[in-house]
Amino acid sequence: MAVPFRTVVVLTFLLILRTTCYAAVVNPVTHVNIINYLRLGVDLTVHCKSKDDDLGVHVIPPDGSWEFQFRPNFWNSTQYFCKFDWNGGSYWFDIYIQLRDKPYCVKNCDWLIIPNGACRKVEGVPHAVDKCYPWNP
Repeated sequence: MAVPFRTVVVLTFLLILRTTCYAAVVNPVTHVNIINYLRLGVDLTVHCKSKDDDLGVHVIPPDGSWEFQFRPNFWNSTQYFCKFDWNGGSYWFDIYIQLRDKPYCVKNCDWLIIPNGACRKVEGVPHAVDKCYPWNP
């Protein structure tokens, strides 16, 4: 017995809708916000990448910020790394490592960039820092 075409279309639509809703609930979009907190009165040049995406070069003024967003993957292996330049210095930092940051950055991952590294802010708590990390070796 053949299944009517209309039934196939409806079932396919419901399957796509269920999969899309499941992905949005399990892995919501994460926003990474990078804040120039150098307190040196200088612009911060940032170039962020992942294995698959190059987000380009951005210049963040003193106390300014730049944000990007993505959906972490199912395998908990999403990672973004950034190069930070100012006053002749050049540093690298893994701005998002899914296994490290996902428990603390459910929707927003705010980072204060300071001369010695990067400090992750506590989500939803103004002026609170969770942990500071040194630059990558």
